[in-house]
Amino acid sequence: MNIAKREAITTVGGRKVCDVCARNEILKRIRRDAVSRKVFDYKDKILFAEPDFLKGESELLKAILLKSCYSCNLDPYTLEIRTSGNSITDKLWEIMRSVLMNATQRSIRKIVLPFTADFLMAYLIYSVSTGEKEYIWLLDYKNDFNGIEFIVPFFSTSWKELSGFMNSKTISGDNLMDLILNWERETLSENYELFHAYWNSANILKGDRRCKTCGAYVTHDDLCLRCSRETISRP
Repeated sequence: MNIAKREAITTVGGRKVCDVCARNEILKRIRRDAVSRKVFDYKDKILFAEPDFLKGESELLKAILLKSCYSCNLDPYTLEIRTSGNSITDKLWEIMRSVLMNATQRSIRKIVLPFTADFLMAYLIYSVSTGEKEYIWLLDYKNDFNGIEFIVPFFSTSWKELSGFMNSKTISGDNLMDLILNWERETLSENYELFHAYWNSANILKGDRRCKTCGAYVTHDDLCLRCSRETISRP
């Protein structure tokens, strides 16, 4: 994906700046986080997840990350994921199952996810509202599960800040999740400090036990309900 160049004004961190300045600031942020957190090694094999409802964000993230971390000479693989679930929890389960299976098959130990700050904060609100907190552990820059690192470079970068690169809006297909996303865009456009601190609230929802197959929080047993059904349905 070519990083788009649009002559307009973009808001980054609550400040209105030109698109060129916004793009440079985002590039610097992604590079700074990757370097300061020592996430990537030279010639690392990484898997870019590309869910159908986050295709634009996925393509943009890949372009930015490879440009920001050019000196790492990363070895990328892109996995396109078609989701069919009606709820965001179903979709996240499909994503996690797909990336974990493919990463294992390809001996890849680092997975890059395209979730933006507004998407993750919406998921946090969704989890509080519905009690479905299976994947709340993803609300951080880096997470480990079964020896695999999940990296979320846009975890503190919202869709609005990325508007200097693209103009598509995330539509998850889950009515409640999309309602929350629209509410964020309409009412929190000037409260960018929230997108840089929301993950602290996720700590109160985190659990101790995880599904051994997809990483979802479970209260008992080794598999979550979805993975259990998948196992039973196999011939």
